[in-house]
Amino acid sequence: MRLHRFYITQPIVREGVNHFSSDSLVHQLSHVFRLHEGDKVIFFDGTGVDCECEIVSLERSEVVFRVVETYSVKPHSETKVVLALSLIKKDNFEWVIQKGTELGVSEFVPLISERSEKKGLNMERANKILVEAIEQSGRSDVPTIREPQTLADFLAEEKRDVVAFHVMGEMFKKEIVPVAGEVVLCVGPEGGWSDKEIEMFKAKNAKVVSLNTPVLRAETAAVAVSTLFLVK
Repeated sequence: MRLHRFYITQPIVREGVNHFSSDSLVHQLSHVFRLHEGDKVIFFDGTGVDCECEIVSLERSEVVFRVVETYSVKPHSETKVVLALSLIKKDNFEWVIQKGTELGVSEFVPLISERSEKKGLNMERANKILVEAIEQSGRSDVPTIREPQTLADFLAEEKRDVVAFHVMGEMFKKEIVPVAGEVVLCVGPEGGWSDKEIEMFKAKNAKVVSLNTPVLRAETAAVAVSTLFLVK
């Protein structure tokens, strides 16, 4: 039987017992999954290793466990994708975080662009969705979500290769997908990037490309381009 997976925010000790305080995790273990002392689960701490663990005890706000066995989880892609997406409606942006995490995106950057529908993001909720997607998908590394920032500020500090998607860009070619390394994919809001923003990308020597598809919604485009770069 497949064991349930849970992410914990402290380093897991391989020898001896671990103590982890979390009301929400204890509630999940004892009340949602009906687990007890002696049951086994998988805990991981974001270091790329799954730890098969035996529950020693479940208190009101603390789980005590010991590691039985460990398994290294290899990233499914050698390409690290940073997804920089203009802020869109809350539910749609959260959907992108969920699906992008499942696909293997390593970093999410919420961008404030000229045509952004929103200017902020509930970071606590976004990270909760991200963790749930990690646990479900089998990943043992943890992507990050940056605080929202303007496109201008983002491009001013970005040193990695940037690819911006725009309906008027050059036709996308598979040759621009790196076999390994990091790449930043920029997807605009529903109204697209403004002319000024396209000039900003060009000044950054970013590739501005278009997908050979009908016009996509922003959230669909974000997942589609992540798939192109991560699923080989």
